[in-house]
Amino acid sequence: MEHDDVLPVLYDLVVTIGSELSVKPLLTRTLQRLLYHTSYSAGFVCLNVPPCKAEDGQVEVRLDAVVGDFDLVGVIGKPIVLPRALICQSASRETEQTALLSALRCTQTQYKSCLRLPINHSGMIVLLAAEMPETNLPLTTMLQPVLAHLAKAVILCSHNDAYTSGLVNQRDLLEKVFESSYSGVMITDADRHIVEVNPAFTRITGYSSEEVQGKDPHMLASGRHDHDFYRELWEDIGNNGHWEGEIWNRRKNGEVYPGWLNINRVCDSTGTLHYYVGMFSDISKRKQAEAQIHHLAFYDPLTELPNRRLLIERLQQAFSFGARSGQHGAVLFIDLDNFKTINDTKGHETGDLLLSEVARRLTSCVRDGDTVARLGGDEFVVVLESLKTGADEAAAQADLVAEKIRDLLSQPYRLAEYVYHTTPSIGVVLFLGHRQSLDDVMKHADTAMYQAKTAGRNTVRFYDPVMQASIEARADLEEELRYALELQQLCLHYQIQMDSRNRPLGAEALLRWQHPERGLVSPAQFIPLAEETGLIVPIGLWVLQTACVLLNNWQGDASTRDLTLAVNVSAKQFRSPDFVTQVQRTLVDTGAKPSLLKLELTESIVLENVEDTIAKMRELKLLGVSFSMDDFGTGYSSLQYLKRLPLDQIKIDQSFVRDIVNDPNDAAIVRTIIVMSEVLGLNVIAEGVETQAQRDFLDSRGCHAFQGYLFGRPVPLQDFEASLKA
Repeated sequence: MEHDDVLPVLYDLVVTIGSELSVKPLLTRTLQRLLYHTSYSAGFVCLNVPPCKAEDGQVEVRLDAVVGDFDLVGVIGKPIVLPRALICQSASRETEQTALLSALRCTQTQYKSCLRLPINHSGMIVLLAAEMPETNLPLTTMLQPVLAHLAKAVILCSHNDAYTSGLVNQRDLLEKVFESSYSGVMITDADRHIVEVNPAFTRITGYSSEEVQGKDPHMLASGRHDHDFYRELWEDIGNNGHWEGEIWNRRKNGEVYPGWLNINRVCDSTGTLHYYVGMFSDISKRKQAEAQIHHLAFYDPLTELPNRRLLIERLQQAFSFGARSGQHGAVLFIDLDNFKTINDTKGHETGDLLLSEVARRLTSCVRDGDTVARLGGDEFVVVLESLKTGADEAAAQADLVAEKIRDLLSQPYRLAEYVYHTTPSIGVVLFLGHRQSLDDVMKHADTAMYQAKTAGRNTVRFYDPVMQASIEARADLEEELRYALELQQLCLHYQIQMDSRNRPLGAEALLRWQHPERGLVSPAQFIPLAEETGLIVPIGLWVLQTACVLLNNWQGDASTRDLTLAVNVSAKQFRSPDFVTQVQRTLVDTGAKPSLLKLELTESIVLENVEDTIAKMRELKLLGVSFSMDDFGTGYSSLQYLKRLPLDQIKIDQSFVRDIVNDPNDAAIVRTIIVMSEVLGLNVIAEGVETQAQRDFLDSRGCHAFQGYLFGRPVPLQDFEASLKA
């Protein structure tokens, strides 16, 4: 809540208080509005709090009203015991009060923060929330005038509950409330002639008390309501003694405004009617706010196009229309090609200008009954209605519109003093009535758009079931991968690493998925999937733990006790806040020697956050863990960060080793990497060594550690250990 919003809030609260004539609804409605404006989740009111002595730990009170907590609602009117610190202290907004609020034995909800609002010398409002609502406003100070007004209203309503006929006799007692009410008050006699109005009436309508004395309230009518409206209004008052609702009135200056009006009959003990009391408020700002909220809820603030929520409603309407008319409709899913490049290089302001112009062009391509919406980012959706009844003719119509859009969006964009170019990829899917679900239509349109991307961009593609089958197969694989670890389908294979004298240095642990039906699933197929879904984090931890258990087991054999074990670490795993702790705990739990554990990082991990990477590496280096940079040379290698990283080893990527004997460029790159490693004091190992010629070339240039098919393929642990003994 910003400071500009304070007055409407106070206004709403005072209107709420001033519109009630009985204590219980007064307290309940006030609580509801306080919770709404302060974002607390629950609250209660105690009107009669007994004197609290300093040494009292608890106080017995009665809850007069509760909102937001069903358990507390159940004890309204019953005596309960509450902590003195919660119910007796002054106004305060506090958080982290778990211990104090846990004393609320009468509710199962766990609250952690509270807001105390005294309403008189012995009354207290307490608002509760699980988390402290965010606000920069001094709520206790801001709400003090409202609480003073509430205290007066409680007195008024208490007397009104006891005897309505006391209204006139208690006129002097209630004069201050009448005069200070933020709501307009108008009292008429039984013949509906105005006998009294308060200052708020004059402020809202512009009419002074003298100008309206003896007049019929109909003088305020705006002309927007017909005779039936007023007839039903007075019938309700006659039958129920009360009417409440929205009404349009006219000020003295002729301005028409919306108001919220309460009219009540005032009768004596015999039932004889004496007065009508009307209380009303100007709700113009609330109506404006509601309109603004509605616009924000259904329209994109940048382009003024319908957002996803309104798009779904329009699409549902199009489905219903198609079901009635038998006419097809179409959804066009549009994504701008290379928009991210423009947005990142030229700035978000330029990107916003481009999106606004795209929205304008899209709107110009469709009919009035069609819908253009923005989903977010650079994604737009067009819904075409009332196409032909035949699928072929409807597809031709949709294709015509799609090509028109493609052509127009491909035209240059002059934004400020520069000209930019972008093109759209458009996916199209037809629908007819409710034969397809809304989710399926949107999913198919999105799939078709990606087909357009795959086809080279700046093109239109209709939904292809073959691609959808491929996507569904990928989804099935993802679902099965989620249970692979639990079902013990994952395993590690080990590929040996050798030195120039053909002695084993260690091995790299490589993840494999042995599926009971699919067989051995390619790592290239499931590891990217694990990265995208976040499954790589628990899987990576399992790999680390399995490798460390093996290192500890190897300590009992002279042939394996000095072997290192390299483990690949993914970006998401490394970025986990507790990654260092996970490694430390794993080493302690398994008893593995840290010096034999080598973590392999890729350049992309380092580049994502260099400072964070260095900090984590240094922490692990203190334990004795070593680091190798995997796939070196394939990314954006920079000596600027390389010299700062606490690395132990650089691994030459197999893409350079493959043609090292025949390709002078690869040979030069490898020589450079080896020399650079020597200068930086780093070890170097080459992967993908498959021939003796490659091995000899590397050995002669200073690379004396190797990994590849020449020495052994990745194999299960049993085969790996057997090869060591052989």
